[in-house]
Amino acid sequence: MNQLNTEREQRFIDLAASLADEFAPRAALHDEEGSFPYENYERLKETGYTALIIPEHLGGLGATLLERIKAQERLARGCGATALSINMHFNTVGLLVDLHRKFKAPNVERMLRRIASERLICGGSGSEPDNAVINLRPRTTARRVDKGWLVNGRKIFSTQSIALDLYFAEATWEEAPQGPAIITFFIPPRETPGLTFKDDWHVMGMRATASRSTELKDAFVPDEAVVARRPMARSGRVTKVFAKAPFTIGAPYIGIAAAARDFVVEFMRERRRFPLKHPMSHLPAVYNKVGEMDMLLEGARAAMWKAAAEVDRDHPGSWSRKAVAARMIAIENSVRVVDLALRAVGGASYFKRLPLERLFRDVRAGLYHPFDSDESLEFLGKIAFGLPLMEAGEQADGAREDNSGTDTPERR
Repeated sequence: MNQLNTEREQRFIDLAASLADEFAPRAALHDEEGSFPYENYERLKETGYTALIIPEHLGGLGATLLERIKAQERLARGCGATALSINMHFNTVGLLVDLHRKFKAPNVERMLRRIASERLICGGSGSEPDNAVINLRPRTTARRVDKGWLVNGRKIFSTQSIALDLYFAEATWEEAPQGPAIITFFIPPRETPGLTFKDDWHVMGMRATASRSTELKDAFVPDEAVVARRPMARSGRVTKVFAKAPFTIGAPYIGIAAAARDFVVEFMRERRRFPLKHPMSHLPAVYNKVGEMDMLLEGARAAMWKAAAEVDRDHPGSWSRKAVAARMIAIENSVRVVDLALRAVGGASYFKRLPLERLFRDVRAGLYHPFDSDESLEFLGKIAFGLPLMEAGEQADGAREDNSGTDTPERR
């Protein structure tokens, strides 16, 4: 047992490990076919893993953010696509958990209890085509009608789309009484006319995540499906309940990198090459690369675990900055680890009979989650100098000052 893990943390890690060992033999086939791992999801539901982060008094396992990222890293060592997909479920459920803790809204509590008891899968997207202003001003619009809204717009990267029971999205309500506002909602996709998923997930890596685009055409969102409203944030502002989600993305990619490292160690341990007298693991060109992999993995974990502990404690002032930095370290280090793995193994890594080419493709998806590395550096640098995150001329239309920094719950 890793002595850095508490007994409780180890319990979550062991659960993830048992699932990872089941999923690993299927990962290559799902990648090859671009098929969704429904059987993996059934096991996630059966074991209660889908309720990992829901508080225990609401029927979940009550994992903290630190416990979650440790478990998710271990799960990704078996199947990175499944770990990334269920991470998006945790992100949307985590939004509900944070809203429940802050506001105790009855409809949010009912939703969380139902997700836990019925093992529902949640997901959706906050990303839109050609819209860099995530969470500040969605181009998707909501128009007030009797007992709800009609929503129109497009979303991209709706991970695990074809397995969703509840679809999360946001839309801009232009005619809100006190000025433009954003509504956050969860709707059942199969029971919502006007919500469709595009068959357009034809990609290099993470092929088994079914991260399809979605379109909403006069999709009806009832009042009880809206979990929060918030005023249009000022330029560059993202409220706390949304800041945790991007951070957690680092964990599955560390797991993918760890899987690549472990494969190299086992594969090269006794691998022979004529006319060498010893296995290739004795070559500096191999063991030095493994040493660098270990250094990069330990650095990624240290940054992620420290930031997660501060987020769990809601450390004032700096946790969002540290979370952005930790996520970037985790992803950049993980990409480098897998690159080193291919270099250590050599030409054999180029063949699909080994898992490295799949891990190579999958780990690169981490580079494209917002914030990407350039955006992360810009964010950190501007924060250090106290500069606005967006210049006045770049401010989203209709953006206005948000003094509260919080969401307003829907108490229906």
